[in-house]
Amino acid sequence: MSKINFTKMQSLGNDFVVIDQIKNIFQLNKKLIKKICDRNYGVGCDQILILEKSAKKNIFFKYKIYNSDGSESGQCGNGAKCIAKYYFDTYGKRKKNIQIETITNKMSLNFIKENLYEVDMGVPSFKYKDLNIDEKNYKFKENSDINNHFNYKGKKYHYKLVSIGNPHAVFMCKAIKGINLEDFSINFNKKNIFLKGVNISIVENTKSNHWLARIYERGSGETKACGSAACAISVCLKFFTNTQSKNNYIHMKGGKAQVKWSGNELESVYLLGTAKYVFNGVYNI
Repeated sequence: MSKINFTKMQSLGNDFVVIDQIKNIFQLNKKLIKKICDRNYGVGCDQILILEKSAKKNIFFKYKIYNSDGSESGQCGNGAKCIAKYYFDTYGKRKKNIQIETITNKMSLNFIKENLYEVDMGVPSFKYKDLNIDEKNYKFKENSDINNHFNYKGKKYHYKLVSIGNPHAVFMCKAIKGINLEDFSINFNKKNIFLKGVNISIVENTKSNHWLARIYERGSGETKACGSAACAISVCLKFFTNTQSKNNYIHMKGGKAQVKWSGNELESVYLLGTAKYVFNGVYNI
């Protein structure tokens, strides 16, 4: 019987199974990934995170992200905080900064102090190719326009699209607790705007630079938190509000995320926060 060693971790209630393939290689397929993610018949998690060797000298490891439906994602901010903690604790106790890469971009992980990490989430993109827009079916307003809207149950919801390594649709709303987010998201995706789906955030302002948000992740459903969504929200605030704070706090079901961004569309977005171990285990195949 084959066995896979893993570490269960979480950040803001967003939980992950971390598999270290830097030293040991495991053969994972879509069926096995779905089994491990299953909360009733497997370990249970929002996503599986894999650290894999990189042949590039300046890249410390490849960061692979798999959703609970077996699909691969190009970005996960809360997951990045978890693998930052895992890597610095396991391999790089004397290091303060490392470079990694996903299937879509390169990232920088920074050790700030004990259990506080900063993730360079990259430069936000509003381009069709980075959003995986199906141009045959849909045309949307790019850059500073927010005239894109979605009609749902007799109301018009304006949204902004941005890629933070993966595509996000951000909606500025009121009374988000009363919205059926699953139904809202399913109906929005019926528009077939995206070739591979999209992460959906509904957001409302509570005070100054504090925002309440609910997140529906493609391939995972509604989750307690999403780091890349928090960054997408912070970027989109530039287009929804008259004032742009360089430091925003996004309050999600799992907790509060801190996001720093200059407002310059050519500069990176930074996610700051903590990560925690839950337990170590062995999965029998």
